Amino acid sequence: MTMHVLLIENSSLDQSESLFANLTEQGYEVAVSATPEAALETTKTLWPNLIVFNSANTLFNLASFQMALDQTNLNVPYVVVGDKNLTVDVGIETIVVAPGKTQHLSQGLKKAASNQKNRFIRLPGLTLDCYKHQMLRDSHIYNLTPKEFKLLYLLINHHDQILSRKTIMQEVWETDYLGDTRTLDVHIRWIREKIEENPSRPQRLITIRGTGYRFILSPE
Repeated sequence: MTMHVLLIENSSLDQSESLFANLTEQGYEVAVSATPEAALETTKTLWPNLIVFNSANTLFNLASFQMALDQTNLNVPYVVVGDKNLTVDVGIETIVVAPGKTQHLSQGLKKAASNQKNRFIRLPGLTLDCYKHQMLRDSHIYNLTPKEFKLLYLLINHHDQILSRKTIMQEVWETDYLGDTRTLDVHIRWIREKIEENPSRPQRLITIRGTGYRFILSPE
């Protein structure tokens, strides 16, 4: 699964100072922001696996961005890349890179992102955090209960397929009893309230009457 990285650096940096080419060559999907406001907005819409701050971007106030990021509850790890004279606040992971030593940068980023590889499931308009059991839609974070997460995860992993009520009850509630499925109905409603623009007219989570449900990956 492709790792998404937000690179914070100024567009005026010359090629030797920019980290963009190095990150893309390592296979990362890279978005670039130059100001705290743009970086915060990109973080809330993209929900990257990792934020990389290029310390050559001297006009960027890292402390204010860090405070704003902490308030989003997005829990995105970030690292600061610079030379041996780099000084940052305690608690911020740093990667010290001498000019031209790209191998050290590669190793540092892999270490920083080592626990992020399978964290996110990214869909058109939705991002599911498999570690925190949260979902991002329209820059808003939704917390999911254990059963909500398990149900949504099941539906996403069988997207565009019809899942019977029996299958869902077996997989999520670990029961074959179908005498009362009101609990399933309630959880379907709760999920629709989080993933649908109009829950009363769902476009993603469709009821297949008499059978079960289908999750549409890319609704029209």
